Amino acid sequence: MRACLLPLKIEPRNPSVNVEHFRRRLAEVARYAPDLICLPECAFTGYLYEPRDLEQYATPIPGETTAIVAALARAYRCAICFGMLERAAEGWYSSAVLVEPSGHIALVQRKMSEQPPFAAGDDIHIVDTAAGRLAILICGDLFDERARMRLGARADIVVVPLARSFDGTSPDTERWLREERQAYADAVRTLQVTALIVNALEDPTQPEASFGGAMVVSPTGDILAESPHGTEDALVFDA
Repeated sequence: MRACLLPLKIEPRNPSVNVEHFRRRLAEVARYAPDLICLPECAFTGYLYEPRDLEQYATPIPGETTAIVAALARAYRCAICFGMLERAAEGWYSSAVLVEPSGHIALVQRKMSEQPPFAAGDDIHIVDTAAGRLAILICGDLFDERARMRLGARADIVVVPLARSFDGTSPDTERWLREERQAYADAVRTLQVTALIVNALEDPTQPEASFGGAMVVSPTGDILAESPHGTEDALVFDA
């Protein structure tokens, strides 16, 4: 499987602009013929948590957002995994969706390590793919003991969409290298599964800006490939 991790640069609260930017990035990376495109958490809205924002920007699954991505998956004949704000009858979720090249929704994962006003997911779901059994751990779920226990040793590949930022200056390459980079690798080692980790990128002049970058980590915690911190450079990896 050839995976392409896109640490998409986004404008929070501007889904139409972000979708168009994704269309352009998708056209750029199509030359690599990826089997799977991986996008960050809340890829087209940014990670929003105020009820007024969730009311405006969260959409149902299936719904408008998944229909747009499904059409792109069919057009480019690749699977796409992306995070989104989900509106459900019982509340809002930070969710991630895996769409097959046919446009079919193969997997919906709801983030487990969430706080109100979000609702929290209650399990980790796994789907069979051509590259093996695939699961999704959304951002903090990678470090959440309950989520990790639910995953167990049942998957071959885990996609980890992030919307991770630093307090204060973000991006911060020195802090990334000192604190965060190895922490992700260590967490993956406890899972003993190949991890595809991809973070959103936001305007660094804004508070709590996600810091971009992507990495692939082996089941033994070795960093196999990575894109530069603070960028939306695509990371292409043959798993």
